[in-house]
Amino acid sequence: MRSSIIGTLVVAAIGIGLAVPAMAQQKPHRRECMKLTQQIARYERDAGWARERGDELWEASNVQQAGNLSARRARLCPEFREPNYAAEFAAFVDVASRVATRWFLNGL
Repeated sequence: MRSSIIGTLVVAAIGIGLAVPAMAQQKPHRRECMKLTQQIARYERDAGWARERGDELWEASNVQQAGNLSARRARLCPEFREPNYAAEFAAFVDVASRVATRWFLNGL
């Protein structure tokens, strides 16, 4: 009786210990990512206005600032990173070549 109670408590403690980190997982910079996205949109909008007015210096400074913010957002927020299609294609070709080799050599 006593061992079953202790076993139940141990299992419950382990379950709680595993559940707490899972519940606590949140995107680390979520609010900052949203703020950076809004700032990037603002600078891109201002660059469009500068382009309409023919002010090259204002446009260049806005484009540069939007680029700086985009780089920072890509570093902090992996969901906003540009996909690397070349690396994905290379991985696909690697897997496909391995499968084709085994197919044509009958598993050798």
